[in-house]
Amino acid sequence: MFLRLFDGLLLAGARLAAAGLGLMVAAYTYEVVARYLFNAPTWWSAELVAYLLCIMTFSMMPYVTATRAHVAVTIFLDFLGPRNKVPAERAIWFVGFLVCAAMAWFAGGETLRQFTRNIQMMAAHPIPKWWISVWIAAGFALSSLAFLRLMLVGPVALASDEASTDDGAA
Repeated sequence: MFLRLFDGLLLAGARLAAAGLGLMVAAYTYEVVARYLFNAPTWWSAELVAYLLCIMTFSMMPYVTATRAHVAVTIFLDFLGPRNKVPAERAIWFVGFLVCAAMAWFAGGETLRQFTRNIQMMAAHPIPKWWISVWIAAGFALSSLAFLRLMLVGPVALASDEASTDDGAA
């Protein structure tokens, strides 16, 4: 049950990232039309795109980690041969877990500091900085859990991945 909940959270992050990309495209398109057709540039589009880029990256990162959809240079694992590949992968995943957990700890601490001190973004329209930083902490925390899952359970297809390939549609 925990893994299904976790998979749902990862899928929700991936969908949020996809929606963010659509919103980024819309904001840039609106900015170009407003600036060059109506000579009325926006003050908010560049800030929105920058914020969305951070949110998209760190909401997609755990899904990419769990599904092993990232770019991988496997020459080291290929060199070890099939007998040693699984233990080496598990060791790499353990290091990934430790690094992401440490980054989540640091980012979480900084986010908490920003929240307690009410630190604002330096922008045309300032917002609380923790609104953006919390995505970094959450992304690293969920990615560390994704590495832990890989280490303990091994590579698995998320339920949503299996469902999308069952119908045979491309």
